[in-house]
Amino acid sequence: MNTYQTSSQATGVARTLSRSSRSTIVVYKTAENRFVTASPKDTVRGLVLGAYRNGYGIPVGEAVR
Repeated sequence: MNTYQTSSQATGVARTLSRSSRSTIVVYKTAENRFVTASPKDTVRGLVLGAYRNGYGIPVGEAVR
């Protein structure tokens, strides 16, 4: 897990990591307004903003109203 100051930094890293490591990378926002890249096996402590595999965004769950 790595922390970044902006969403675009975290997203860029997630796309690159998911392409080079052939794994899924999750990006989430913490309560402290930091952005974290993590493995799907890591505990998420915030709002999931996206998930990336092979350099591309993949669908994540949505809230039901």
